[in-house]
Amino acid sequence: MRAAVFVLLAVAAFCSCKDGPSTSDREPVPPTSADFGQLPGLQATTNLELRAELARIVEEGGTPEQLTRSRVADAVNVAAGLRGLFPDTECASILHSSSERYPAGEFAFTPGSLAAALQFAKRYDSQLRMAREAFRRPVCDFAIDYGAGFAADLSWIDVVRICARLEAFAAAECLAGEDLNGAVDAVDRMLRMATCLAAEKHATARLEAAFLRAETLAVLQAAAVHPQVAANDLARIGVTLGNDLAAWPNDASAWIGDRAFGLHAYEVVRAGQAAALLTEDELVEFSQEGILADFPVRARRTVDEDQLYYLQAMRRIIESCEKPYFSRDRVFADLRNDLQQRRNSDDFPIIAGWLLLPGVEQGHAIAAQDRAHCEAWSLAICRATGQQSPKFEINPLNGTTYRITMDGDWIRVGDVAETEQGGPATIVARNLAGARPGQAVGNAISGTPTKP
Repeated sequence: MRAAVFVLLAVAAFCSCKDGPSTSDREPVPPTSADFGQLPGLQATTNLELRAELARIVEEGGTPEQLTRSRVADAVNVAAGLRGLFPDTECASILHSSSERYPAGEFAFTPGSLAAALQFAKRYDSQLRMAREAFRRPVCDFAIDYGAGFAADLSWIDVVRICARLEAFAAAECLAGEDLNGAVDAVDRMLRMATCLAAEKHATARLEAAFLRAETLAVLQAAAVHPQVAANDLARIGVTLGNDLAAWPNDASAWIGDRAFGLHAYEVVRAGQAAALLTEDELVEFSQEGILADFPVRARRTVDEDQLYYLQAMRRIIESCEKPYFSRDRVFADLRNDLQQRRNSDDFPIIAGWLLLPGVEQGHAIAAQDRAHCEAWSLAICRATGQQSPKFEINPLNGTTYRITMDGDWIRVGDVAETEQGGPATIVARNLAGARPGQAVGNAISGTPTKP
């Protein structure tokens, strides 16, 4: 991870300076990682265009220092209730262990795999109880330290993902025992967890929210086709999804936060520590290509021009968020073409072009897919329970119209996702519109549920 490498190299740089001269004639001490969030290099630039970009960001409240200011009282903060739930050093391992027991694709277990999942989850019964209490709090603020840049602590993302996995395992147990009410409760809590992640002004948190929500909707899919599912079960999730969609954060929010990390990264470059921004794979690649040694010097030499290119590109990208994702293709295509044309020229922005901008377009696509899945499920649930459908017609991912079909006992919503983005292209729910509250609907002739 880019952040982990940054921490290691920043510590190494600090330690190498500890035994320097203590007399008053030593050279001025360069800014440390703790100072970078105040953007000392950018504040001192003589590049007028770059200064203008900074002024706009300050006016919008988008600097690392400005984004770090907002805080919430612990008593009402979900995040405060999650602190210390799992040892920091074990979070990654616990999440990995949950992945080993989690089904790939369809949310389905064999008796053996379900037993293994439940045995794993039982170890963390007390943590799950505490997490459920925490997620009942009205506000969530994970207190991201934007001033730390890529060294910011993001371990809370793993904590939330672990809690969601434990809820999913609880849902699997409920489904196996035909406790649809309990399974829906678990889905509802998982959606709350994803909402908390998505609300942060942080691209990684936003994308992890999308991955978590994809897992959640796979659990919902298993419940929606269960023989014992009832209209009120689905209707409850429909209310939660409707509220989430109504309060959906603007895509720009995550990329404003991402830009703040980019601002910090350029301060790292100005301090001559550009190599600290490289991932482990990039360190190996740059070393093999013979460019690692010169990389910090080259990056520092053109830092103002590089940063100006990055900020102007990010401004266009952030402004494009006013349109649905499928309408932003021109912005990303222009950016790709421009970087390609500059590839072998002296004015190629190596920090922006190699490190910061790659992956941004894919991040937007993942967020759009997340929205499309939630819209499609909202449509399916409203049709399945006989409620008025929300006015979602155009898929924000690909610009196509959702295809809603009724096939006997089933409601299908198609054209939800593109295969290259992953996720189901069609979602399925039982048609419960004619059922009494709490009643499952079966085959009209045999009286037994049919399979989709």
